[in-house]
Amino acid sequence: MTPSVFRRVARSQPLQAIVLSDGCRDYLVEVRSKNGAGLITDRKGRPKRFTSLSLAKNAVRGAYEIRLAVRIAADEACAADSRQEEGFADMLISRQSAA
Repeated sequence: MTPSVFRRVARSQPLQAIVLSDGCRDYLVEVRSKNGAGLITDRKGRPKRFTSLSLAKNAVRGAYEIRLAVRIAADEACAADSRQEEGFADMLISRQSAA
């Protein structure tokens, strides 16, 4: 799903976006809906890599919820509003209010 397709679909159904970072220099974005999950891609179908968290969040700004998942060591995953799951600490970074 490209960013433009994401925005179109987000207008018709709730989508959750998860920004994935494993400590490298870029970010990937996974989109989840009631129909399944997949990565944001470029026009050629390759996973789209974002150079900053800000750019990744901007690409999925229509999501009802945006979470950040960062791969870290288990002993470092002790932030107040995070959970450790399969090597990633996950925390909420944006949520749209209910209308």
